[in-house]
Amino acid sequence: MTAPEDPARPEESILLLRRIQAGEDSAWTALYHRYRDQLILSIRCRLGPALRARLGSEDILQSVFKDALTDLARFHPQHDRALNHYLHTCALNKIRNKADYYGARKRQGEVPLSDALIARHAAPEGAEPGYHDDGRYEALERALLHLPEEMREVVLLRRIEGLSNLETAEILGKSPEATSKIHNRALARLALALRSTP
Repeated sequence: MTAPEDPARPEESILLLRRIQAGEDSAWTALYHRYRDQLILSIRCRLGPALRARLGSEDILQSVFKDALTDLARFHPQHDRALNHYLHTCALNKIRNKADYYGARKRQGEVPLSDALIARHAAPEGAEPGYHDDGRYEALERALLHLPEEMREVVLLRRIEGLSNLETAEILGKSPEATSKIHNRALARLALALRSTP
């Protein structure tokens, strides 16, 4: 599986960030189109069914780009993957905050598990974003969602967010050797799943 992000040209993200900080309007459009599909993929694969019933991927996606409008003006990347990492970390933090919010309200008895609640918090019909490159990402999303959670997370961190094996191991609290094995098994499963996709 090749990563949907452009790992061969990460330096382009540095140039893009410079254009944004110089106030070039077209750079924001370029940022959106470059990262949109992979962010949607990451968001959908991490929301889980309970949050997806209450929250649209589009809500999180738009919130990430809204934060970027202010944050990137003073963003100083430490490496050429920093912009990609910032955007994905922002999305993940938003998902965690929503999960904590709904979990707390449920524990306090404020959130009945009812169709009315789901209707109140779900994104409007048709608001769930589609991929620009839907032929590639739809199949990848389906294949990823069939992986065990640990394998899926390793693939998202390594192949979508562009982290190294060592960085991924640190996040997961595993040894680099164990993380590498999980990654290799996950890629083998994905390859089989993607080959069998019509």
